[in-house]
Amino acid sequence: MTEKLPFSQWNPALAAPFLKEKEGLELNAYKCSANRWTIGYGHTRNVYAGMTIDIQTANKFLLDDIHHVVEGLTPYVKVPVTEGQFIALVSLAFNVGVSAVAHSHTLEFFNAGQLAKAKAGWLTFNKVGKTPNKGLTNRRREEAALM
Repeated sequence: MTEKLPFSQWNPALAAPFLKEKEGLELNAYKCSANRWTIGYGHTRNVYAGMTIDIQTANKFLLDDIHHVVEGLTPYVKVPVTEGQFIALVSLAFNVGVSAVAHSHTLEFFNAGQLAKAKAGWLTFNKVGKTPNKGLTNRRREEAALM
C-alpha cells in the first residue's frame, strides 16, 4: 500500500520538480495569462516590470512559494495523503490559489474519500478567465493522475 501521511508531514520540496516542469523558468519578469507580473517558476509576489533574477533566486522563490501553499492548505486537507496526492494538491493550489482549492467542492470530495469526484473536479480548474485552456486542461489531467 502507498504510504499516507498528514498533508503537513510531506516535505514541500517533493513538489518542486513537478512544478518546475509545469511552470517553466523565466528569469525576466513577464505578464502571465492572468495579467500578473511573474518571474522564476511562477512566482508573483512583489514582482515588477523589468525585474530579473538568477537561477538560485528562482529556486528560492519556488521553495518559499511551495511552503506558503502548504501552510495555507494544511488546515483544509483533513485526511492523510499519498506523495502523489500531496504533489497534485500543491500544484493545483500553487496555480489557482490556496483559497480557490480550500473552498472548493473538489477538496470536499477529496476529504470525503470520493476520489473519482475529486478527480473530475480537478478538471474544472482549467480556465483562463471563463475560457477553457488546453495547457491547463493537460496540467489538471497530469495532477489528477497523481491521485
